[in-house]
Amino acid sequence: MAEYKGIKGFKVQYLDQDPVPAVVGWTSGGNLNTARYEFAGAGTQTAGLAFGGETPAAGGAGITNTEEYNGSNWTSVNPLNTARKGLAGTGIQTAGLATGGESPTPPNSATEEYNGTSWTNSNPLNTARIQLSTAGTQTAALGFGGTPAPTGATEEYDGNSWTSNPTGLNTARHALAGCGTQTAALAFGGQIPPHTGATEEYNGSTWASNPTSLNTARYLLAGAGTQTAGLAFGGFTTPPFTARNETEEYDGLIWTTVSSMSTARGGLAGAGTQTSALAFGGNPGSGPPFATGATEEWNNYGEPNVFQNVGQVWYNGTTKALKFTDQTFTDSWATGGNLGTARFASGGAGTQTEALAFGGSTFPPAVYKSETEEYNGTSWSPGGSLSTARGYLGAAGTQTAGLAFGGQDGTANIGSTEEYNGATWSPSNPMITTRTQFIGAGTQTAALGFGGYTTTQVGTTEEYDGNSWTSGNSLNTARSGLAGAGIQTAAIAFGGSTGSVTGATEEYDGTSWATSPGSLNTARNFLGGAGTQAAALAFGGKPPTTAATEVYNGITWTNGTNMGTARSDLAGAGLQSSALAIGGYTTADSAATEEYTGVYVKGIKTVTVS
Repeated sequence: MAEYKGIKGFKVQYLDQDPVPAVVGWTSGGNLNTARYEFAGAGTQTAGLAFGGETPAAGGAGITNTEEYNGSNWTSVNPLNTARKGLAGTGIQTAGLATGGESPTPPNSATEEYNGTSWTNSNPLNTARIQLSTAGTQTAALGFGGTPAPTGATEEYDGNSWTSNPTGLNTARHALAGCGTQTAALAFGGQIPPHTGATEEYNGSTWASNPTSLNTARYLLAGAGTQTAGLAFGGFTTPPFTARNETEEYDGLIWTTVSSMSTARGGLAGAGTQTSALAFGGNPGSGPPFATGATEEWNNYGEPNVFQNVGQVWYNGTTKALKFTDQTFTDSWATGGNLGTARFASGGAGTQTEALAFGGSTFPPAVYKSETEEYNGTSWSPGGSLSTARGYLGAAGTQTAGLAFGGQDGTANIGSTEEYNGATWSPSNPMITTRTQFIGAGTQTAALGFGGYTTTQVGTTEEYDGNSWTSGNSLNTARSGLAGAGIQTAAIAFGGSTGSVTGATEEYDGTSWATSPGSLNTARNFLGGAGTQAAALAFGGKPPTTAATEVYNGITWTNGTNMGTARSDLAGAGLQSSALAIGGYTTADSAATEEYTGVYVKGIKTVTVS
């Protein structure tokens, strides 16, 4: 009888346990339904709890919103009884504890317990305060630090009432983080002011200062883990008001800097352990909307685990089963807030939760637009208008550092360039080749413009250095109405028209374009794009007008889930894992916004014999 080695060329591994995901660092999870900051969290990576906090719309009053995380998505559940921000939380998803905060002023002492369904009021803190931290469980909790007037006050909760400990933190502070248990807690970071990295350990009666501080002193950070295996992530430093993404691990003696979060932010919440944590929400600190719902999952399995690889096969000697690792891709579109001004042929930049839309056109009649709008992950609000109204322009950058260039103003193609600072647009040096129906990629100080239409389709490429444009090597396939993504030194171009629609894909390495062997499955022009060179997303386009979505893995395009609204001439922003489709044209100007989520998931499957 043939052996597996003879068929596949390798032996089946014999393992006592299944391999673990080969992940050391942060990966994206599902966004909170309510983007927020200065709120509280509890639970684990696969059973998290988020409650309270602040949103820009709340205007300082705080909110009651509560959400549960199942390892993939957040679900809204029954709210807190008292709306507040700057509160602290601990416990698990089915037995959570919320205490302190403000609603909106003065400092609050309210304590509430969550039973997995609803919140119930309990006895208050002895010292009302905000921006405190907690550790422990619902029936054995510890509250410490806070403000007004930075305090080291420490209290113990027994499931009914709080008892003050006359021995407080050695470093009085607020906006700190903590983890651990009531008798073995860890306090770190915070603001005295200034911000600090001070670390202290609690033994059930007193706090002892550790001579080793956080490597990055910060405040409004989050934490997870235990006293001897802690995790610190996010926060702010001042001056200036800067969001941080650094992550540090504590071994009971020293802090070690490890992989950073994808989204820098302060005022976030955390849950879980040092090897399996959850970071969610917060304030990116880069300008309006000052709130994000971004969720990231931290894993650090370490040795001696065997890590998963797609396609590996093994026999689990414990469960007596033959298994293998597979990978699936799941994706979906969700309806977002409509643009204030319905339009097509606009520019799009930024991320799914901090996007920028500018320029464009309406029809009929053809009116070119200068309006700018900013998206906060939920709704659009007006920004500063372009100096030159135009459509079919190039776009690059972020919500607070955007770039608009080229396009048409209704009478002619133009090459003018404008930079956005989060409030207003200012002129810069124009493009070398005036054109329309082209695409942009990159940042405000390192942008790329390629393709387009002058009096015919062109493959012209130009690079921008934050001041002026220089010519680069042209696309191999001259075209207009194309889409693209990436950065100046690693861009991708796909789709468009050469006179007839094409699905041709090309990649730019900072010097020249190379044709990819993978073309779009649906050839089209005037489509939207997002992502990076190795992980791009194509959506919409014509003819005919389509909702088709395709996912690029660096080699080939795979059909994804269709948008809810078929349209062409739309703008795109964000990443393959979290993209945004903006406006466009159906049978009329569209204000539709859709949010895309795409996730690659490794999974273990068991070989069955029938």
